[in-house]
Amino acid sequence: MATALYIVIQSRDKWWVDFEGRSHGPYETRETAALGARSIAQEANHKSRNSEVLVPDGDGKYWVIWASNVVGAMTPRPVSRPAKSAA
Repeated sequence: MATALYIVIQSRDKWWVDFEGRSHGPYETRETAALGARSIAQEANHKSRNSEVLVPDGDGKYWVIWASNVVGAMTPRPVSRPAKSAA
């Protein structure tokens, strides 16, 4: 089954949480939107689906900052790893 993705986005100078086309917000900062997304994901309790919260950094690269299948504290990780260059 597909992972439930909560994606933090910026639109109209505000921050929002998008989940399957439904928006939550607005939030004043990216950080408060990220906390809001995590809270929403935890409360939704997708029993049959894993959940992840994705937040962009200053360069627009998205990072997973929370995942339901990870117990305890989580270190943010990139959504995709850069391709290794052939040397």
